[in-house]
Amino acid sequence: MQLHAQDHDRDHDQKPPVPRHAIADGTTFLIRLEDNLDVGRVQPGKRFKAKLEEDMMGPDETMILHSSRIRGHISAVGNGFHPRLLLSFDEIETPRGWAPLMATITAVPGEHGLTIGDEGAIERAGQGGSGHHDPDAEGIGSKAGAAAGVVRAIFSDHRLQLQKGIILEVRLDRPLQVPWR
Repeated sequence: MQLHAQDHDRDHDQKPPVPRHAIADGTTFLIRLEDNLDVGRVQPGKRFKAKLEEDMMGPDETMILHSSRIRGHISAVGNGFHPRLLLSFDEIETPRGWAPLMATITAVPGEHGLTIGDEGAIERAGQGGSGHHDPDAEGIGSKAGAAAGVVRAIFSDHRLQLQKGIILEVRLDRPLQVPWR
């Protein structure tokens, strides 16, 4: 009886099989942005386009080919000292038509000034966050350093721009069902 319970637990922890003609959730892939997106100029709802940078293949060899078009929209924009841009994906072109695309940005490869925050939002990397502890944390030197950091932050470039051609790493949040008929 004990063996049966362990088998049941193991089966319960496994993901359900990927449906036929689908690409599994959790699959990561690269896309190339086809529009310039600047947090100072865009608003939620603005549409954007991208292209798939690599072939995607499901377990039954269902494929979506490199250069397939992707459509999406901007869900949220944050300006100020902590600019952020949240992109949502709407659909992807497949060999047999458009399919809904539910995915999250996981990285901006090669862009060291950008980070990925909550919900896949693209954010400008922190200013001056060296991470070391100041032994004079409560002293005058610390307060002067903090004031200098505020001044530096006020006059530094806080714009967040994604240039046309930038590569984004994306992860499927749900299986991508490819139209078959």
